[in-house]
Amino acid sequence: MLKRMRAAHPFLYCMLAVVLFLAVMRAGTTLFVLVLTLLGPAVYWPFAQEDFLLQSVNELFGVLAGVFLLGRTGRLWVYRQRGRGFLDGLLVGMVPFVMVSLAFSVNLQPGPEAVFKPAWQIAVFFLCMFLISLAEETLFRGVIAETLLEHFGPSRAGVWKACLLSGLLFGSGHLVNLLSSAPVGVLVQCGMTAALGTLYAAIYFRGGNLWVLVFLHTMQDVAALIGSGLYESTASISEVVSSYDPSMLTGALIYLIPTVFLLRKRRNPEVAAFWPRLEPPRPAGNTETVQ
Repeated sequence: MLKRMRAAHPFLYCMLAVVLFLAVMRAGTTLFVLVLTLLGPAVYWPFAQEDFLLQSVNELFGVLAGVFLLGRTGRLWVYRQRGRGFLDGLLVGMVPFVMVSLAFSVNLQPGPEAVFKPAWQIAVFFLCMFLISLAEETLFRGVIAETLLEHFGPSRAGVWKACLLSGLLFGSGHLVNLLSSAPVGVLVQCGMTAALGTLYAAIYFRGGNLWVLVFLHTMQDVAALIGSGLYESTASISEVVSSYDPSMLTGALIYLIPTVFLLRKRRNPEVAAFWPRLEPPRPAGNTETVQ
């Protein structure tokens, strides 16, 4: 059924994929908390001590939802696709990589009374950032962006449409944060992540390697939340999101300008080269194969 929906109604499939992703995380985490409560304080204690531990469980359900969608539609190969390779893929994504490095240099500075968290909590923080990235890249690039590119085709216009629409869905997926953060901050986050999602899709299409995006996304989230991950008594994720203000939307240009550069006309053939599954069917009687 999912294969047929994906082929016949790709936009509906992509929107329902986001809904399923969010619903599985919400329901799975709620059930998990219920089980923890029934097991008693001794089992629940680590989760009460470290918010990122419960967030990791939440993201794990998201990973499972994404893997389910890829598996049911025969797209698990996106995890194995090498594209131009990991290191060359990082060169394609050099702009966000440099931005992450700059953010690290700023956010790693502790406050005057900063106290490091215990080692296990710091380890949980890094695990959580990885799972967030794996879950979101599986869904928004592996499932959604690839579906849209297959629908529109690897022409320059098709690639742009797939990037913009997948970015829009990536941004709108963060509306779920309205449940825990200030509305203005969430809307700013949605705008920023929509622009970032457009850039990530461009990097994915140009490089053909999902793990490059998982790495960049992980590093970007670590850089943004490193204070909360390393030090005691710092802002939670919801508090960080609530602090966003509309002036930050100007930063969306930082993501959109390199997107235009990556998708310039003379580089478009690289997209088709890394996505041979998107080529139109060959005429009957033509027995040549793609090398």
